[in-house]
Amino acid sequence: MKEILFVLLEEYADWEAASLAAALNQLENFTVKTVSNTKQPVHSMGGFTTLPDYTLAEAEQIDFEALILIGGKSWRTNVADEVASLVKKAEQKGTIIAAICDATVYAGTLGLLNEVKHTSNQLPDLKAYAGQKYTGENHYLDVQAVRDKNIITANGTGHLEFAQEVLLALQAMSEAEIAQWYDFYKLGYYEAMKKS
Repeated sequence: MKEILFVLLEEYADWEAASLAAALNQLENFTVKTVSNTKQPVHSMGGFTTLPDYTLAEAEQIDFEALILIGGKSWRTNVADEVASLVKKAEQKGTIIAAICDATVYAGTLGLLNEVKHTSNQLPDLKAYAGQKYTGENHYLDVQAVRDKNIITANGTGHLEFAQEVLLALQAMSEAEIAQWYDFYKLGYYEAMKKS
């Protein structure tokens, strides 16, 4: 089973994780695992309580296929600093790293976005928060989600596009099946059926 790690910090944006996690967890060769600072319950912005599978330290000791950084209200706090070591491990191994919403700003502080096409919620905010560690302004795109090399980024309203790019990067299904999955949720049942 290929493990996909979802980093969930306190007050994470549950909707940004849900579509992708559900799609992956339904496939026979993928399993979704949650990671946080401790194994204490983590609460989402929507009021869900999640009991993490791994601590950040434990996650560093396992093999995983992708590291998914889910947005939320903790990426600009000291709590987020603890995630850097796990991200560094993924980067060194060439593992897929995907960040959405405010997690993209955090990725900017680590220098992950300097050499790849990427997006975020707003370029001025990314530049202001990441400061001198971010030099990738020329690679910034005003799009819902973008994948370049092993880095995937999305803004906070691009959770379906984000999921699509992760599924494509993992080759989780055929491109046609992924397009069909995306259309189903993006367009709705009746419009999607017209395309099939």
